[in-house]
Amino acid sequence: MDNYEVNVLTRKGGWKKLPQEIFDNKINSKQDNSDNLNINVNIDDVDNSDNKNFDSNLFENFTEINNIIKKLKVVEKEKHSLINQLNNLVKNFENRKNSLDKKLTNIQKEKEMYDKAINLISSLKSM
Repeated sequence: MDNYEVNVLTRKGGWKKLPQEIFDNKINSKQDNSDNLNINVNIDDVDNSDNKNFDSNLFENFTEINNIIKKLKVVEKEKHSLINQLNNLVKNFENRKNSLDKKLTNIQKEKEMYDKAINLISSLKSM
């Protein structure tokens, strides 16, 4: 089994032929001739203090978010209160406008009555 060909799948999805010398060197450098794969997994060293800071920052962030939500609720209540005040003002303005419309209608009717009275007096004078 001296002459063999090794094809390796590349990241781009194609196949690449590796020369036989590379594999021969790797096989010779291994102490164990088993078919097991040697996989080296690098574990990132994470500082424990960073984890503690992250956790405390995480909880601080949650409390900060909670405080912001509470403030937003207060602002929302104030907004509704102001909207209610505006609605009351609109109702008051509409009531006053309706009252003035009635007064204006009564004044127009009274004016028409005076016009009719003046016309009647003028027609009586001309007889």
